Amino acid sequence: MPIRDSIIEKLNGLTNLPSMNETARRVQEQLSRTEATASSASAIGKIIEKDLGLSAKVLKIANSVFYTGKYGQIGDMGHAVARLGVMEVSQICAMVSSIQLFSDTKGTIVLQEFWKHSVGVAIVMRHIGERAVRVARQLPNAYTAGLFHDIGIIVLDRYFSNLYKGVLDAEKKEPLPLFETERMMLGIDHGEIGAFLCKKWRLPEEICCAVEFHHAPDLCPEDHRRLAQLVNIADFACSVLGIPEPGDAKVSMGSAGAWHDLGLDDCDLNTIAEEVEEGIARSGVFVSLSL
Repeated sequence: MPIRDSIIEKLNGLTNLPSMNETARRVQEQLSRTEATASSASAIGKIIEKDLGLSAKVLKIANSVFYTGKYGQIGDMGHAVARLGVMEVSQICAMVSSIQLFSDTKGTIVLQEFWKHSVGVAIVMRHIGERAVRVARQLPNAYTAGLFHDIGIIVLDRYFSNLYKGVLDAEKKEPLPLFETERMMLGIDHGEIGAFLCKKWRLPEEICCAVEFHHAPDLCPEDHRRLAQLVNIADFACSVLGIPEPGDAKVSMGSAGAWHDLGLDDCDLNTIAEEVEEGIARSGVFVSLSL
């Protein structure tokens, strides 16, 4: 049986893949049902505070150096939502709950470095989205797509350890980026694996497509292409800024189609780099506080 087929067969049979945090899922559902009003803020605060472990970590981050200078000490979830805003708290909640995934598994990839890159991409996407003149609307799923764009790397590293160690060893010798080395050796890449997990979690199709096609966004279905392109450019920006994709030391310029379709150029990247320097530092601190 080809390696690709055996991987897909094993994936379909796995019963111990982690599930998304139910509190984070309910927060996202609440956001998708209502506008960011005072009543929705109150509802979201009540959802999070019922999960004592998650709310404690969210408050720890809300009281980190990146927020206290502007908002002062925050004592409870209602206060956090009122001060930081619904979207900021929901993103912190999504980040914290995501970083708990796979925490009890072992592999070659260091989880702290993995999540530092993923959170960095999620943060950088916001800045790129604001600067991308051809993104005509806000992309509400951008942060989640950034968080999960490389989740397939962890699935391969944790559940196909022996196979993937060979890929990681070969990547150091090959002139190819990691995803191409994966395709060459396994017949499948981490984008497709990640999309499988996102579908299992019943995440929106836009997120699944962005995860699957983030290294080849021009092949993404047109309805979801802009989000895949944003992930692609944010992934490149984070590599340039010092937090590359785990297991991949090579820096790719990103999709030419993405640069064109988003209306970005090198000057935009220079400006973005200046704007997100704090965001890159923030990703490392937030990951440390979430583990």
